[in-house]
Amino acid sequence: MVTALQFSGGKDSLACLHLFESEWDDIYVVWVNTGAAYPDVIEYMEEWRQVLPNFVEVKTDQPGNIAKYGWPADVVPINSTSIGRKLMSGDGPVIQDYLSCCGRNIWAPMQSAMKDLGATRIIRGQRADDSHKGPLKSGQLVDGVEYVYPLENWSEQDVFDYLRSVDAQIPSYYAKGEVTGRDCWDCTAYLEENVNRIQGLPDEKRVEMERRISLIDSAISSEWHGRSIIARSAP
Repeated sequence: MVTALQFSGGKDSLACLHLFESEWDDIYVVWVNTGAAYPDVIEYMEEWRQVLPNFVEVKTDQPGNIAKYGWPADVVPINSTSIGRKLMSGDGPVIQDYLSCCGRNIWAPMQSAMKDLGATRIIRGQRADDSHKGPLKSGQLVDGVEYVYPLENWSEQDVFDYLRSVDAQIPSYYAKGEVTGRDCWDCTAYLEENVNRIQGLPDEKRVEMERRISLIDSAISSEWHGRSIIARSAP
């Protein structure tokens, strides 16, 4: 059996890492470096690289992906997508849906790494009360691979309580009210959860993020304006 633990450095995957400490010599701990991670995340992962016997870094090119497919957003105006730009004139930003962005830069590369490692047991920090989660349940077998979610029935408070009980090095950004990970500093999606993270960016980066989000809002409003006119004129 080949075991791989998918590690983002966030609280949930960190709790999984500590839960399986007795197996560190025998499991792969896999992190996806998107090329847009925060400097403190890079440092954090370097520290773990020195500790974990089988640390695997998967490198992707989020900046290149953004240049090709556009900024991620929670709502996507069709004419602003990469294919929409080929069909419609416009000088606004190119925009992609956030699921595609995460898929290209994190999820698909992680899954490819699992296949390359020959993993037959995959450990994830997914909880049943997560707002965003995959459809599988802990213990489920798919194509001969067992998916293990040790925190499936834990609450967020359970996770923090456990991490404190084992003196884990909890990332400092949680104390600032941030609830999302730091895979990409320039993520313009998940805005319902991302406000504190964006506001906590250094001034130059925060201003740039605010500029991008404003342009995305304008593109959405511009495209939706025509639809709202039709709706108002309907009998």
